[in-house]
Amino acid sequence: MLENSIETSVTYVGPLPPANDFSKYEQTLPGAAHRILTLAEQEAEHRRKNENKLIDESISLGRKGQIFAFIIALVSLGIVCTSFFFSQPFAAIAPAIIAFTSLASIFVGKHTSK
Repeated sequence: MLENSIETSVTYVGPLPPANDFSKYEQTLPGAAHRILTLAEQEAEHRRKNENKLIDESISLGRKGQIFAFIIALVSLGIVCTSFFFSQPFAAIAPAIIAFTSLASIFVGKHTSK
């Protein structure tokens, strides 16, 4: 004769178990609840530190990009001025385009939304 059996599965999302399970951990192993809380706090702190590092790196890369674009623009404008000084206006076309696009990228920048 086959017996009916019921299988139950419980899932939860998050760093901490539900309160009922939490008390069971403490009953089974005294001090376990405190260890679980400490682990969750350490993980949250670690995540916040990593997010702050990523934000700082992103800002630093943006600044470096602006500096390099400004340097490229200055060099290109120097070439344009030199070309005009030596009466070679056609030689100034490409550096002028580079200078203006570099300057535009400095002021426009990347604007992405998430």
